[in-house]
Order: sequence, then structure tokens, then C-alpha cells
Amino acid sequence: MDIQDELRVHLKSVTLIATAIIASLVVYLGLVEILRSVYRPFRGFATLANIPQLRYAVFGAAAAVIVLIRLLRPRLLRKAPLEDAKSALHRLQKAAIVTMVLGEIPGILGLGLFLLGGYNIDFYVLVFASLVLVFMYFPRRTAWEEWLRD
Repeated sequence: MDIQDELRVHLKSVTLIATAIIASLVVYLGLVEILRSVYRPFRGFATLANIPQLRYAVFGAAAAVIVLIRLLRPRLLRKAPLEDAKSALHRLQKAAIVTMVLGEIPGILGLGLFLLGGYNIDFYVLVFASLVLVFMYFPRRTAWEEWLRD
């Protein structure tokens, strides 16, 4: 199998994972809208006195995930000297999957915050952040080919 075939196989699997993450974010959005319409007005399933502190913690964790992606991704993509193309592709695939999964975390945190406290605006902000991260780091063939050439 030549390098272009390897690239196509690795890219296809990561693209499938990224598409599944986007689909899961859309499912979260549907779930939120269903809960809001069925339990009008939806105030969350938990009655916690310290929800404002939880909101700060969730937004802090989402910001930490964004910083983590920015710090971790270059380290994951760092090529070793004399690394062959096949192992470089595996490294690129692993970095892309880790980035996609980390990009979904703000949306999951937003869903949890919505389920606990009923804060739909916070959910929308965090899901939007997840969508931006996933689209920003969505695997693109031209970017992968360029990374392999460098």
C-alpha cells in the first residue's frame, strides 16, 4: 500500500469520527430543545444552591480544554527525526482524534450544566464553542499532505 492509500484510509477514519462528533452535538441540541418544550419552563433536574459557582467551573473547564488543545496539539504533531511516513500518519491520526474528542468536551459540559440547572443559553454558547473547535480542526486532506511534506 502506497502513502496516498495510507493517507486516504487514515483520513477516512478520522473524518468519520469527526462527523460522529458533529452529529452528537446536533443530538445534544435536539435533546435540549425537546426537554425545553416538554418541561416548559425547564429549570433543570437538580436543585443546587451553588449553581452560579458550577457555571463558573464549567466555563473555566471549557476554557481549560481550549488551552489544552492549543498546547497539546503541537506536541502531538511534533515529528521525530528520521520518522517514516507510515508512523507519521499514525501520529497525525492520533493527534486529530485527540483534538476532536477534546473539542467535544465544552458541548458535553454545556449539556450537563443545562440538565442540572436549565441554563439553555450557557448550553448554546458551549455547543457553539465545540462546533467551532471541531470545524477548526476538522481533518482536511490538503493540510495532512502539507504536514507530511514538512
